[in-house]
Amino acid sequence: MAGERQAWSSYGYVFGRRLQRLRTMRGLSQDRLAELADISRNQISNLERNNNNGNSTSDPTMSTVYTLARALHVPPAALLPNVGEYVTDICPDTADLAVEVVWPNDPTDTLAFDVDHVFFALPGDSPSFALPQGKGEATHPAPEAEQ
Repeated sequence: MAGERQAWSSYGYVFGRRLQRLRTMRGLSQDRLAELADISRNQISNLERNNNNGNSTSDPTMSTVYTLARALHVPPAALLPNVGEYVTDICPDTADLAVEVVWPNDPTDTLAFDVDHVFFALPGDSPSFALPQGKGEATHPAPEAEQ
C-alpha cells in the first residue's frame, strides 16, 4: 500500500504541474479559475501543490477533473499525466502539454483568454481568446449547433 501511495504521489504531482501550466497559459489566477470551475480556490491550490490539507497527496474526483477542463477549455486528457501510456511506478514529468487526443488542434487552443472572459465570464460561458498583439480582435468560437 505504501508503494501505491508513493506512485500516486508522482501522478498527483504531475497533475498539479499540468493544472498550473494550463491555468497560467490561459492567464487565470487561482481565484478566477475557482470561480469559473465553481470550486474553492483552496482546492485549486491543493491540487497544484499535490497536497490535501497537509495530510496526504491530492486525489481529484472525475467531476473535479472535468469541471477544471471545462473552465480551462481543454480536453480532460490535457490535465491527466502520462495519457496514452501504461501506468508505471513513477509518473514521468514532461513539460509537454500535448496529448494523443489531438490537442491542441485549433489555433485558439493555446491562447490566453481575453480580458472580458478572464474577469466577467460565468461558469459554462463559451470562451473568447486574446490574439497576440497586432493580430486584430479577440476570437470567439462559433456557437455549437443546438440539437
